[in-house]
Amino acid sequence: GGAGGGWSHRVTLTHNAGVMCLALSRSRRIAFTGSNDGQGLRAWALPSGACLAHVGGFGCAVSAMSWHIASHCLATGTEDGTVSLWDTATLEGEAPELRQVHSLPLDQPQGMHVEVVCLTPSADGTALFCGLDDGNIVLLS
Repeated sequence: GGAGGGWSHRVTLTHNAGVMCLALSRSRRIAFTGSNDGQGLRAWALPSGACLAHVGGFGCAVSAMSWHIASHCLATGTEDGTVSLWDTATLEGEAPELRQVHSLPLDQPQGMHVEVVCLTPSADGTALFCGLDDGNIVLLS
């Protein structure tokens, strides 16, 4: 049918607390989730729902997620104002892992808490726009 027609429930992925953001791989075989459950970032096999990899130790929630198209990396933003890029290429191989390739704490006035609440790629895929909870938008290129 029309727009959205034919959707059905296929799998449920579970964190121990709130899921803050998610992304789907180009192949549609891997889902990525960010949460505030201390497990941070997870990669899930689809349609089985098996957890392929997770990265914890963020110390805060993974609050935003998008693709940095030019690098083919997954971008994440956190409650403490850090934006990171993750290499996801090995996830469909024999030894799946998420490897951080870049991390940038956004400049904050001393003592200010700034959370990354959304990320979106530029139209040409070479930059990221970061929406912050203080009302600012930061362009990373």
